[in-house]
Amino acid sequence: MPVLRAFAVALLVGACAGPSDGDGAEGDAASVASLAALGVEHADYLDSVADGELELVEPGRDDVWREIRGGGRVLRLEAPPERIASRTLATDEILLEIAEPDRIVLLSPFAGDPAFSPSADAARRLGRVGGFSTEEILAVSPDLVFAAGFNSQEALAQLEAADVPVLVLDDHESLAAIESNIRVVGFAIGRDREAERLVEEMRTRLEEARERAGARTSGLRVVHYSGGVVLGRRTVFDDAIRYLGAVNLAGENGLVGWPRISAEQVVLWNPDVIFTDSYVGDDAAVGVPDGTRAAGLGNVVSLDGRDMAAISHHVAGLVDRLADALVRAAERIEAAGGGDDAAAGTE
Repeated sequence: MPVLRAFAVALLVGACAGPSDGDGAEGDAASVASLAALGVEHADYLDSVADGELELVEPGRDDVWREIRGGGRVLRLEAPPERIASRTLATDEILLEIAEPDRIVLLSPFAGDPAFSPSADAARRLGRVGGFSTEEILAVSPDLVFAAGFNSQEALAQLEAADVPVLVLDDHESLAAIESNIRVVGFAIGRDREAERLVEEMRTRLEEARERAGARTSGLRVVHYSGGVVLGRRTVFDDAIRYLGAVNLAGENGLVGWPRISAEQVVLWNPDVIFTDSYVGDDAAVGVPDGTRAAGLGNVVSLDGRDMAAISHHVAGLVDRLADALVRAAERIEAAGGGDDAAAGTE
């Protein structure tokens, strides 16, 4: 089996610096909604996403099969990898969908956890769910490791030092970025057609969800508020809400990523719908403020933790459920007579 050569893998992300102060400057913070569910620090993601776009090249020279460039990195592959490992939930789920099972030698711990992944059953059947330690990864002798910019710099540097090729995906903050990542994974393992099929299936579900939402949900004012944190611009949640024609109040008010705000601020915004997240999809999370139009109308919706952790094709499930929740919210508003004073308990 030919050996893959990584001529340069520059690794991003420094030590955790804690969340930004949420001053709303677009260029000063970046995040992705689902990464918060996975415990990724706001500052780590901020550092990793700056140069997220990758260029895919088929040189056909010097025994190089394919090349992937971007973010100061160049990864050259001599042949399709035969022993693939993943350190991220996103690439776990994509690989389970498009790669031949015998080529996957290790998945991240999140892959087999049904609280995080809709692919958990498939991961458990494969039986190659592992940990994050460098030793465990090296023990399976991978010829390609998928990682994310927010992974530990030290761990990725250890893999690089051991001459293990690493492909780092930096950007997970939008529906378009997720599509791009699927294509990158397919390109890197020689499963381009399967990746394109997965993208098309995801797009079909997204378009169907938007059609279901239609004009009724256009302009609905929503906020995701859980544990004192809102989801602003440059998050998957924000992109999905805008895709469905509604308004994410945190983003509209200049907030980026997942800053912490007061319950009083949410009351002042007076949203039509409040989303929270829970690992029990039908239970509204504790801490949602009363005194809002959303609370008065019963438009408080708890999203399943697996939806909030979706940064792969499974994001279509999040968009599906957002669309259905927005339609139900619009129906309640219409039943209450519409208008700003329709909800009980609001002025």
